Amino acid sequence: MSDTLPIYNSRLTKAYLEYLRHHHPQVNIEAILDYAGMLAGQVAEPGHWFAQQQVDLFQEAMIKATGDTAIARKSGRFFALSKEMGPLKQYTLGLLGLKAIYMLVETMHPMLTRGAEAKTFSLGTHSVAIVCTPNPGVQEKPYQCENRIGTFESLAQLFTPDLAQVDHPQCIHRGDGCCRYIVSWEVSTAQRWKRVRNIALWVGVPMMAAIAVIVPGDAWLIGFLAYTASVLMLNDFALAKRNAELECTIKAQGSAAKDHLNAMNIRYNNALLIQEIGQATASILDQHGLIRQIVKAMEKRLDFDRGMIMLADQDARWLSFAGGYGYGPEHAQMLEQTTFCLDNSTSRGLFVKVFRDCKPALIDDIDSIEKDLSSHSLAFARRIKARSLICVPLVYENQSVGILVVDNIATKRPLTQSDVSLLMGIASQTAVSLSNARSFQKLLESETKYRELVENANSIILRCNVEGRVMFFNEFAQRFFGIGEADIIGTPILGSILPDNEENRAHLEQLLASAHQDQDRPIVTEGQSRLPNGAHVWIAWTYKPIFDQKGCISEVLCIGNDLTLLKKANQEKADLENRLQLARKMEAIGTLAGGVAHDLNNILAGIVGYPELLLMDMPPGHSMRKAVETIKKSGEKASLIVQDLLTLARRGVAAKETVDLNQIIIEYLSSPEYVQLKRLNPKTRVNLILDQRLPTISGSPVHLSKTVMNLVSNAYEAMPEGGELTLSTRHRYLSEPIKGFNRMVPGHFVVFTVADSGIGIHEQDIERIFEPFYTKKKMGRSGTGLGMAVVWGTVQDHGGHIDINSQVGKGTCFTLTFPAMERTITAAASTQPADAIMGKGETILVVDDMADQRELACKMLELLGYNVDCVASGEEALVYLQQASADVLVLDMIMDPGMDGLETYKKVLEHNPHQRAIFASGYAHPQRVNEALVLGAGGFVKKPYVIKTLGGAVRKELDRQTEGAPMHSNQRCAG
Repeated sequence: MSDTLPIYNSRLTKAYLEYLRHHHPQVNIEAILDYAGMLAGQVAEPGHWFAQQQVDLFQEAMIKATGDTAIARKSGRFFALSKEMGPLKQYTLGLLGLKAIYMLVETMHPMLTRGAEAKTFSLGTHSVAIVCTPNPGVQEKPYQCENRIGTFESLAQLFTPDLAQVDHPQCIHRGDGCCRYIVSWEVSTAQRWKRVRNIALWVGVPMMAAIAVIVPGDAWLIGFLAYTASVLMLNDFALAKRNAELECTIKAQGSAAKDHLNAMNIRYNNALLIQEIGQATASILDQHGLIRQIVKAMEKRLDFDRGMIMLADQDARWLSFAGGYGYGPEHAQMLEQTTFCLDNSTSRGLFVKVFRDCKPALIDDIDSIEKDLSSHSLAFARRIKARSLICVPLVYENQSVGILVVDNIATKRPLTQSDVSLLMGIASQTAVSLSNARSFQKLLESETKYRELVENANSIILRCNVEGRVMFFNEFAQRFFGIGEADIIGTPILGSILPDNEENRAHLEQLLASAHQDQDRPIVTEGQSRLPNGAHVWIAWTYKPIFDQKGCISEVLCIGNDLTLLKKANQEKADLENRLQLARKMEAIGTLAGGVAHDLNNILAGIVGYPELLLMDMPPGHSMRKAVETIKKSGEKASLIVQDLLTLARRGVAAKETVDLNQIIIEYLSSPEYVQLKRLNPKTRVNLILDQRLPTISGSPVHLSKTVMNLVSNAYEAMPEGGELTLSTRHRYLSEPIKGFNRMVPGHFVVFTVADSGIGIHEQDIERIFEPFYTKKKMGRSGTGLGMAVVWGTVQDHGGHIDINSQVGKGTCFTLTFPAMERTITAAASTQPADAIMGKGETILVVDDMADQRELACKMLELLGYNVDCVASGEEALVYLQQASADVLVLDMIMDPGMDGLETYKKVLEHNPHQRAIFASGYAHPQRVNEALVLGAGGFVKKPYVIKTLGGAVRKELDRQTEGAPMHSNQRCAG
């Protein structure tokens, strides 16, 4: 084991090499070192130590290379003059005494070897005894004893030109327990002459004093002068010798001082490097900036031509260039483009090996390890012209994060183990700093992601402390509530964000009380809050406690999501469902009303039509005239009720006209019905706010007037003690569809509002007010019970929309919205005079499945001067027209069984495309009526028949120009 212990300092080996270069320059030093298992860097490192086995092999290789078996003693004699003696020279020569130097061998000996212990004893002025005792387990060889003798001999040359005399009375290689050396030396020439000078002074002065008594004065003076001159000459010669020796000493001191200063400068630069890297790592938390600063400090402070740092990626798959110095543009570009694969298990690259093994490598010559390198690594080394280099791993927590590489290409200074140690220290600090920088970067990224998540989340995120004060308020919350962070931080959450009520207090107290029992269970609530602008919003809150290191609740995390739109959507969905149910209900009721109206129209035909015929034959003073007129008026009133039923059934086909809603309102307010209503309610004040630039609408004036009447009547009924009624119109443009039962497309609209300050309508009643005969009016003051049903049907027939806003005790507001006109519709023709509807003998064919209806129509037309024929079905009409012709057909729209009026008309047009016709019905779908008008029919007559209406329609059709005439756009009914 002792053969492998590091016990001999590299200075001894370096002195050997210096001797070889001086005396045997032909020797291959690299081969000797390689044979001994030594590296040039290890030899150059003053702090490196070699084992006994290595120095034995080194000695063997030197003898073989030089053939000199006494080389150990000769190299020892060279030691005192070698450069390796530089620091020792400075230390010892300052004593200016050779004996003092020998006495310090005991102190200096451990600096060179750990194999033996040295003791020094003084034997006289010019001699000492040195005893060397091997340490336990050390087996020194004879050549080491010889080398020690040569070293003791050479120390005398620091002061004298001659070697010291060394006697070796005891030796461990002769069986003694120690090696004893007796060292003696001659005094220097300067000392001898100084001694002669001193003797001359000590002897000559007394002798000259004695001679002065015997010899005469002049002779004594001459002798004294001669004596003085001789002493001065001796003194000058001694001084000259001393100065020559001092000059040699000073030169040696200067050389030693220079070497020492160089060493001090290296240590100083190393200290500054560590300091600068420490400052950089302490202040720079950016990885790229950190690498730049470290590389800059290395370039400034380290004695290497080039250096670089390579880092592994996050997954430790690749090793790539991160920064460096000393490389030209071509090499720098190559480094930036070169990577080394780390996850290839067969890779033999130096960099990869150092990275994996976490161990440094000092390579004196790349060529010497060429066989151990991969082709990629060898090509890389050749391209950057690397010769020798040091590669150390950047290790943090036993894991490599990269490598640090330095090399020399211009400077010939060999790389040493001391350089490796220094670089390992730098690498260790760099690895820690890189880890900190990466951790800081991850922290920044995490904080950035967290902040982006929190700040950009479409949720209210805030934290409050246990006292209920807001500690954090994200940007969305600031925008949502319209409150700045500076205005909310530190304020109580109750009263600012959450309503300050018992429910919210209970929720927070419940959270704090139950958090310790189940820390993972959040509390979820839903409530309404009021924004600073007065708007009310619904928010779903989730409360989660935040605990400190002691397990106590420090804060409460509150996350809120706006439910306002969802609430509105649910409300709109509920409203839509209610409207749909209402529509279905109204459709069912309308179907029933339509059937009833159809039957009533047939019954009323005789009640309305025949009195009219009777009155035409009665003179003004006839006794029965008043009774017949009463029957006629009653029938007309009944027909109006039937018309309401048809409106409810959306079968009240009406001709569309250009309607000014303002004019409809004004006409109603001037009507006798309204005057009577106002007289019965004198305390009601009416506000009329009409938009003078109101667009016209397409509709039925009769139905719209009835709608105004019903709404105004209901408003008066709602204010029995008087109040305020406001009728207003305005023009409105909608850029988005109106949500509701009818999704009205964007465009221009006319809005009609009827608002009262009456008793209001209960919420449960609002859903039913459009039902027929659903009323809470007082008996005796109510109408037919169809008023609001007529309003609903009219709005639907006009493609409009109706909204109701009512509060019990505060009043009700009805808002009707109708599409504004985009094209002009020709107004209905004014009532024709009686003589304008008379016939001229034209042939009219009446087609109706009801006998009484046919008979009534025939009689009315005959009275007007027409030739009239009647048939009971569409099939009979086709047969009739095959045998004869008719100037105008009067077709009943609904005939059952068999073909109805529209189908009959289509068949007729196949044989006679120019056949004139009008349609009549008390109950018909507007779409089929419109289709008939498009085919060429001249008009539509509502049942029950009125002689003026029927006659006017027939006369108009007969007078209509067929060539180039428009397709009756003015006669089309509502769909």
